[in-house]
Amino acid sequence: MPLLRRQAMASLLALLPALPGHAQRRTVPADAGEDVVVEALKVGSARIELQFAPGFNATQRVLARQWVLRSANAVAAYFGRYPVNGGEIVVVPTDGSGVSGGTTFNGPPPTVRVALGRDTAPARLLDDWVMVHEMVHLAIPDLPRRHNWFHEGAATYVEIIARARAGLTIASSVWVQLPASLHQGLPQPGDRGLDFTPSWGRTYWGGAMFCLLADVAMRQRSQNRVGLQDALRGLVASGSHYGVALSLEATLKRADQATGMAVLAELYNGMKDKPVTPDLPQLWQDLGVDIVGRSVSLRDDAPLSAVRRAITASS
Repeated sequence: MPLLRRQAMASLLALLPALPGHAQRRTVPADAGEDVVVEALKVGSARIELQFAPGFNATQRVLARQWVLRSANAVAAYFGRYPVNGGEIVVVPTDGSGVSGGTTFNGPPPTVRVALGRDTAPARLLDDWVMVHEMVHLAIPDLPRRHNWFHEGAATYVEIIARARAGLTIASSVWVQLPASLHQGLPQPGDRGLDFTPSWGRTYWGGAMFCLLADVAMRQRSQNRVGLQDALRGLVASGSHYGVALSLEATLKRADQATGMAVLAELYNGMKDKPVTPDLPQLWQDLGVDIVGRSVSLRDDAPLSAVRRAITASS
C-alpha cells in the first residue's frame, strides 16, 4: 500500500509512561512535529491507521506491518471482527531487539501504542504476544478503574487462546501457559475479592482465571455449544468497544445475552467482593491436563477433555 506522510504526534516521541499490556484512559493528543509514516490497513471490514514514528527503515516497517496484520487477524478471528473501525496502531522505535511494552488508549480514536526494537528479528515477532494483548483491550468497554482486573484478565486470557486458535502458537502451549501462571491469580491473605484487591497477580491472572472459569462453565452448561468466545463476540456485536464507557454489570449482561446464560454475572457476583479459591489442580485433571514437574501432557479420556479441545479449536 502507498505510504503517506503527515505531521507526527509529539507524544509518539515522548513515549507516555505505561506498563506493558496496561490499558489507559487517555488519548494521544495531536501536535506538530517530525514526519510520521502512515499506512491504511484493512482487516475484514475494519480500517486501521498504522503509524510509524520516525526511526524505522523500509525493511523494518514491512516486518512490523506483517506483525500488526497477523495480530489483527487473530483478534478479528476470535471476536468475529476487528473490535473497532478507524482505530490507530502506533509503533515507536527503540534501541535493541524485542517488543518492550504496549499501551491501549480509549481515544478518540481508540489507539494501541507499542514500542518495538529496531533490531527485532522476524522470528521474534512471530512469537510476540504483546500486540494481540493490546488489541484485545479494544474489544472491552471503558470500565471503572476498580474493574481493571476484567480488562487485563480478558486481554491476558484471550491473547493466549486467540493466538492458538489462529495457529500462531500450537494449541498444547495454552495448557502449558495457563497451569504455569494462573496460580498467581489466586487470593492471598487479606484478599477482599476481585473488585477490591488491585494487586498485579489478581489483576492480570485473577482476571484470566475468572475468564477460564467462565469459559468452562459456559461449555459445561451448553453441552459444549458455546463458550466465552461467543459471549465476547456478542459484546462486540452489540457495539461495545474501548471507546464506549459501560459499567462492568452492563458489560457482562451484554456478553451473557449472547449465550442465553448468566454465567458471567453469576461468577462475578460470587467473586467480586470475597476471596474465592478454585481447585485448579482438580480443574487441570478434569480438563485432561496432566502436570508432572515442568512437563505437561494432554489426555482425551478426562471428563472435560472435549471442553479443553473446544477452547483452542481453530477459528
